[in-house]
Amino acid sequence: MTEADSETSLTFAKGLAVLRAFDAGGKGMTMADLARKLNYTRATTRRLVRTLETLGYVTVDNALYMPTPQTLKLGLGFLQSRSVGQLIGPVLREESVVLGEPISLALLSGPELIYVVHAPTSAKIETAGYTIGSSLPLATTAMGQATLAFRAAVDDAPSPPCGLSVPDRQALGPVLATIRARGFAHMSNADERGFCAIAVPAFGLKTDDAVGALGIVYPDGQYDMDHLLGVIVPNLQKCARYIATAL
Repeated sequence: MTEADSETSLTFAKGLAVLRAFDAGGKGMTMADLARKLNYTRATTRRLVRTLETLGYVTVDNALYMPTPQTLKLGLGFLQSRSVGQLIGPVLREESVVLGEPISLALLSGPELIYVVHAPTSAKIETAGYTIGSSLPLATTAMGQATLAFRAAVDDAPSPPCGLSVPDRQALGPVLATIRARGFAHMSNADERGFCAIAVPAFGLKTDDAVGALGIVYPDGQYDMDHLLGVIVPNLQKCARYIATAL
């Protein structure tokens, strides 16, 4: 074990894994379900779950465990430190009125994007199962590709960045080059439900690499390319500039 490893708590990491194991089904999970999903022993799973229950992060009903509202407080520090309520949310809401479409912000976290804000709440997105905290793949989504296209590591790093395999990098190369040239990513029928997605990169003030993306989804055929280029993209880019201080 390295010095860095000696300073980490595997038990704590396993406890966080339990909280992440609850899926969107909303029906709760038995102790056996959790153990199987996490590949932990029954005894280890029971200790972790009982600890989380004691602390108020999970509750049990008829042998089914569910996270409690207290788990939302775990992300509160991030939302407050990034001025989501004071700066990002209001800017996105104002621009969403101009566009007539809800705007979403997702930020890079390892090999995926995490939804941070929907302004206002988008029924189009949430009915597809995406809420605040949901993860989004990088290689196959407009927001993911908009982020990857503006990260130098995708081209320059000797090892696969952001969880992408070498074949994925090679296949995405021409796509990302096109996105870099035009400044946005666009996908038709992005989720096989008849919706399209368009996204622009979001940058912080301390790096030239994209830290995430801003985007909208809209029904196929609702906008022509002139409207996308003349209204949607410029407003999303303006929005990204406004919130850069908080990213």
